[in-house]
Amino acid sequence: MRSLADLLTRVLADPALPPQRARDHASSLRRFGGIVGRDLAAIPASFDTLRPLIASVHPAAHGLSLKRWQNIRSAVSTLLRHYGATATHRRLACHLPEPWYSLRAAVTDPAMQRGLARFLRYCADHNIAPDAVSDATFTAFAASLATGTLVAKPQRVERMARQQWNRAVAAALPDWQITPVPVTSNRDDYQLPLDRLPPSFATDLAAWMRRLSGADPLDEFGPARPLRPSSLKTARGHVLRFAAAVVHAGEDPQALNTLAALVVPERFKGALLWLMTRRGGASPGLIEQAKCLLSVARHWVQAPKADLERLDKLVAKLGSRRKGMTDKNRARLRAFDDPKHLLALLTLPERLMDKADRVAAPSRREALMAQTAVAVQILLLVPLRRLNLLRLDVHRHLCRSRCGRHAVVHLVIPAEETKTSQPIEAVLPEPLVRMIDHFMTRYRPLLTPDTGGLLFPGRDGGCKHITALTAQIERAVRDHTGLVVNPHLFRHLAGKLSQQFDPGNYELSRQLLGHRSTDTTVTYYTGQDTAAAVARYDANILERARTLRSHVVGR
Repeated sequence: MRSLADLLTRVLADPALPPQRARDHASSLRRFGGIVGRDLAAIPASFDTLRPLIASVHPAAHGLSLKRWQNIRSAVSTLLRHYGATATHRRLACHLPEPWYSLRAAVTDPAMQRGLARFLRYCADHNIAPDAVSDATFTAFAASLATGTLVAKPQRVERMARQQWNRAVAAALPDWQITPVPVTSNRDDYQLPLDRLPPSFATDLAAWMRRLSGADPLDEFGPARPLRPSSLKTARGHVLRFAAAVVHAGEDPQALNTLAALVVPERFKGALLWLMTRRGGASPGLIEQAKCLLSVARHWVQAPKADLERLDKLVAKLGSRRKGMTDKNRARLRAFDDPKHLLALLTLPERLMDKADRVAAPSRREALMAQTAVAVQILLLVPLRRLNLLRLDVHRHLCRSRCGRHAVVHLVIPAEETKTSQPIEAVLPEPLVRMIDHFMTRYRPLLTPDTGGLLFPGRDGGCKHITALTAQIERAVRDHTGLVVNPHLFRHLAGKLSQQFDPGNYELSRQLLGHRSTDTTVTYYTGQDTAAAVARYDANILERARTLRSHVVGR
């Protein structure tokens, strides 16, 4: 069996299948081919091939409910297992043989149950005893997931199983007389602990950080504007990772007694070569890291002119970061040239809030749904950066002209809280104000007992983690529209739409997005105004053609 077309033929010719069941399976296979946009004869009948195809499908983009897509995917997986070369047995937890049944019954923690479910079935299917489980068992388990299931990330499932197995060992569960297994880190982190470097290096690094932070406002060699905490953290990370690269390239850690030791041209070159080999070339991140070290050499170390010239040439060899919008973001924005997609995103907040409101006794699930509705509506109407969105506080940032539901409400974010030191002030539309008030009254108490004004509170009383909010927004947009939209893409969409409304008016887009310079706006959105101008020209040409046709025909 080489393709899904061959699988379809076998399904229709199988005398053991009832006719209705065969037709259902055949329908699922044909529908799957239509969804992924490929002929069944061109799709190899293997789990490895189907996995990335399935991962690329967002049901909402094809007008499918999540349940319908799950049924299609399940049917394809079942047919592959039934007619494929390696049929796998799907056991329920209650059907596990001993001793696995008793061991499973001793697990009460939900996370442990989920993490071990597939692994316990694998061991039972392959007659592996608990005391025989080893590192090799988990490796074989991962291979079986990759070749015999449609699990999206087999390595992640295996890693989770290892972690929960070790948790079971640590918890000393009854009858779990098992051996822990190694769990390797999945972080690609080569940074060395600071204590492996001489104390003088740490002292020099701390002094450099103090200068960048503006601790001495009259430091004649200090930066024009003190760096923000996030920028300080990034700069410190660049230096520490570069120091690690110097060591990995063959230098003795004890030779790195100050930051000056990092920017010796030969060491600098060796570290760059090591990093390029590791990353497969000069990535944008490596270019930024090299420029940071070049700044250290120029402004902190004050290296000799000859050394600076050599360092400049080495950094220039890496190339330069592309300015403006990435190809990935441009591709994602093209989806909004389709009115159906744009409408789906623009109406998403209202649909999410309506869905949450339909539950008479809302839970945390509905509260998060309402919170997502508020976040998306704000991003659509006032395209804030992620951190400004995350830190919104209705008491500090929303200024009401008076009491009552029809008051004018201003969003006011002072300059010191924005990336570009440009204050943000906007009058919020009444529908958005009503949505925020509704969320604060009905749903926010379900997320935190804190009575503060944060729109996006975390469990500890502070702000929600930025990664959690980002994932929350991305997941909601993907599940309900089928589109891939991260919080920052809302800003690009605002720039695109503003250029469609008024092509070439970059000053309007600059003010909308809070850029310090119009050059930034032009760099990112040149092309968006061109598309709008071409669309307007095309409409005029077609209208002129219709006018001329009627004029000529009328003669």
